[in-house]
Amino acid sequence: MTALHILHVEDDKDIRDVTAFALTLDPQVTVTSVASGEAALAALDGGLRPDVVLMDVMMPGESGVELTRALRATHKTPILLLTAKGETPDRIEGLE
Repeated sequence: MTALHILHVEDDKDIRDVTAFALTLDPQVTVTSVASGEAALAALDGGLRPDVVLMDVMMPGESGVELTRALRATHKTPILLLTAKGETPDRIEGLE
């Protein structure tokens, strides 16, 4: 039985693979990785119930911030946003 299930949303395959590998070094962690916001919504709407969503902000198509807004409308799962953006307006947008 796993103690933590993470839904990882990252469009870059190399980053997605390395992150999933690092997270699953702990045998108590399970990671479901998807490459887009659409895939994340489909997984959640299809019954996936992760403990947390770990999401890239800068993705093609729907950004992580946009996806966060969509998820908040229907899901209460905690979300951690990963980004290279560090400016104050970017941080405020992510927190909103």
